[in-house]
Amino acid sequence: MMMNFYPPFLFGRVRVKYVSDDFKQVKVRVKSSLLNTNLSRTMFGGTMFSAADPFYALMYWQNFAHQYQQKVRVWLKSAEIKYKKPAVGDMYLDFKISQEDVERVKLGLETKGKHNETHVVHLTDNQGDVCATVELVTYIGLP
Repeated sequence: MMMNFYPPFLFGRVRVKYVSDDFKQVKVRVKSSLLNTNLSRTMFGGTMFSAADPFYALMYWQNFAHQYQQKVRVWLKSAEIKYKKPAVGDMYLDFKISQEDVERVKLGLETKGKHNETHVVHLTDNQGDVCATVELVTYIGLP
């Protein structure tokens, strides 16, 4: 996937591992390395935050392009990260949207020309423990 060659992801060791055919699920791994580890030997918070940044916007953009052949403008409007425990080792993120989410956005576009959709994604370690939670608000609007 081309996203794996995006410089902030390449050097941050952020890798897209799976994208569903309908673009409703994306799985990401952040591999721990010297490039994204701090003096405490835990992952930089900025690396974790950047791994969560673009995916919901990309997923909505793809869904509207493929389902409705509709162009939309999308971007991350706001995000808040809450660190739960030190991130030692690799981190995993699992982004999901439902058809109901897409239809709610479509209704917002039809009535107001724009919509904000909120999702939460967790960064988990190899044991499945949550190291950080990110609440992301994605703006979707008509061009």
